[in-house]
Amino acid sequence: METIIAHPQMQNLRRWVLATKDAHKLYEKTGFKPLAKPERWMERHREDAYLH
Repeated sequence: METIIAHPQMQNLRRWVLATKDAHKLYEKTGFKPLAKPERWMERHREDAYLH
């Protein structure tokens, strides 16, 4: 993750979002935190997206 964050083409990104089941502590080490305003976020998720 540190290599990706340090990549020159990633330096102008304002926001990074990722999903993790159980690696929260790992990503916290590189600056990730829980969503600041989760009430503003929504999701549309298709469990079967890769089955077709």
